[in-house]
Amino acid sequence: MNAINTILSAATLVLVFAASSAQAAFKCQSADGKIEYSDRPCETNKNTLDKPTTNKGVQTRAIGNPIEQLEKLFSDYEPRLCEREKLAAELDRAIRSGEVTNAKDDWRPKQDKLIELNEVMVDFQLRTGKITRAGGNDSPETTALRKFQANLKTCDQRMAANKAEPALVAPTKPAPPSKPAPATK
Repeated sequence: MNAINTILSAATLVLVFAASSAQAAFKCQSADGKIEYSDRPCETNKNTLDKPTTNKGVQTRAIGNPIEQLEKLFSDYEPRLCEREKLAAELDRAIRSGEVTNAKDDWRPKQDKLIELNEVMVDFQLRTGKITRAGGNDSPETTALRKFQANLKTCDQRMAANKAEPALVAPTKPAPPSKPAPATK
C-alpha cells in the first residue's frame, strides 16, 4: 500500500510540474543566476532568457513572387489537368449512357488513368494551396487560381479549336531561278 501511495504521489508531482511548466511561457534569470519560470513577462530586474513564441498558427508567405510561382505551376500542370477534365467528361457520359456497365473491361484503362490524373490534381491543389493560403480568399493569387480552374472546364474545347485553326507556316526562301537547259542539236 505504501508503494502505491508513493507512486501516486510521484505521478501527482509529475502532473503538477508538467501543468505548471506548460503554462510558464517566460524563462527569467535573476541577478544571482537563479532561473525562474513564469506565465508573465520577467520583472525589469531580471533577464528574459526565453520569450514565448506568438502567432504559431499564422502562415507566412512563400519566398519569391507568388504569382510567378502559380504561373509556373499552371504551365506545368495544365496539360495533365486538361486531360483529366476531358477524360472525366468522357467517362461521365459513358456512365450515364450505360456504356461502362456494358463493357467494363474496355473502360477500365480509362478509369485507371482518371485515378492517376486525380492524384495529379490533388498534388496541384496542395502546391497551389501553400501559395494562396498566405494571401487569403481575396488575394490576387487566389483570384488567379480560380480563373485557371474555371478555364480547365473548357480546355478541351480550346484544344479542339487550336487543332482546327490552320497552322502558320514559316515563309520559305524563294528557289533560285533555274538555268535553262542547254539547247541540244
